[in-house]
Amino acid sequence: MTFDASPPSVRSEVGRLRACIGCAPGPEFDRMLPLHIEAARRASDGSLQDNPDYLLFDDLVLRHVLAQEHRSLFDVIRAVTGDADLHDLRQLLADVLVNPDVRRDVLDEVAALELRIGGRLTDASRGWLQAASPRVCAQSLLTGARPDGSALLKWPIPNLLFVRDCMAVVGDVVVLMRPRHPARWRDGVLARAVARHAPLFAGVTLLDVAPNVAPNCVSEVAQSSQQPAFVEGGDVLVVSDRLVLVGVGIRTNHAGARALAEGLGVHGVEVIAVRLPEKRAAMHLDTLFTLVDRDLALAFTPVLADGAADVDTLRLFDPRSGQPLGEGLMAALAARGHTMQLIACGGDDRLAALREQWTDGANAFCLAPGRVLLYGRNQRTLRALNHAGFEITTPEAFIRNAPLWLQGDRKMVVALDGFELSRGRGGPRCLTLPIWRDA
Repeated sequence: MTFDASPPSVRSEVGRLRACIGCAPGPEFDRMLPLHIEAARRASDGSLQDNPDYLLFDDLVLRHVLAQEHRSLFDVIRAVTGDADLHDLRQLLADVLVNPDVRRDVLDEVAALELRIGGRLTDASRGWLQAASPRVCAQSLLTGARPDGSALLKWPIPNLLFVRDCMAVVGDVVVLMRPRHPARWRDGVLARAVARHAPLFAGVTLLDVAPNVAPNCVSEVAQSSQQPAFVEGGDVLVVSDRLVLVGVGIRTNHAGARALAEGLGVHGVEVIAVRLPEKRAAMHLDTLFTLVDRDLALAFTPVLADGAADVDTLRLFDPRSGQPLGEGLMAALAARGHTMQLIACGGDDRLAALREQWTDGANAFCLAPGRVLLYGRNQRTLRALNHAGFEITTPEAFIRNAPLWLQGDRKMVVALDGFELSRGRGGPRCLTLPIWRDA
């Protein structure tokens, strides 16, 4: 059975994966420069200020190694979904850009974004993009340049690699996200075009979490007393078809969480907001907490307990009213029928936990209940999972044995290389967008 026979449906984080979207790295990474990896720069008066050209990566990457690591990840996923149900966002974008009206609308939004960030899509460049083949147009919108290297747009958009943040399927609803950082605004425009026009999503219910704060409507927002709403998929965890967690921190804000709760509430879904520490290490909820089986969670455990001197404890609140909930995360899940046992990222070594959380040790992606993907570099986390009954295997071994190993209740971790992938502060869950899982 292929995805074409079934509409999008994700009713848990752990159900057997049937269809998925990714975005293989391309030449956009070759256009990143040192100025793109500096979060701050020094002003003329000597003070530090935010770098407007920061593209959120910690370092320049070696693209051929990055591509090898990403290919290994998606070879594993392909062994689960089959080739027909593993989709590349770059190709999906090229497919929708065949339609001249869709392309015109996308270029309208891209041109408006360029003005906001201090760039400019010239009439000549726009005409070239309008006339280019769909594949070349899609590639150029990611690289910000023509194939000969001449610039069209101010930046490349390497963060589209992390497809999770621009879209999510919750139950039978496709949620259109609003990335917060300017480096990701074009990501959102391109992903939204795919969600609205690709045959893959024909007939689905779309939930736009922030219809009044489109990137080209910022002047309206500035004149309004209403806070702009931003939501990113790394903050959205589907516990069940009736319960969703949303992290609120440096990427998703309260207005975004409220919009998500109101939109999903119409479909009978309760949304609990989780206040995250305001720091880069905790940019999304899934950097701190993910599910690895129906009754097991992998977590950076210091944030779940009071009394930690160097971390902030996660606090829950009602995203609609903003009122705090008088219970911790695990108690809230248990009260709603989801009792979880915890496995600690980094094991019982606190220094290892701090280090491995930074390198996405808590960012697991489920292929099926109890079968997960993680970076192999996080050795203490793998050891903790092993002590909890998970076998540790390689991508090659899993691919050879996937039909057998997906049967029964065997627990395992596929340990991936992620040395270049982790430079963008994203793990296997960040790199994947499931659009169909078994219940």
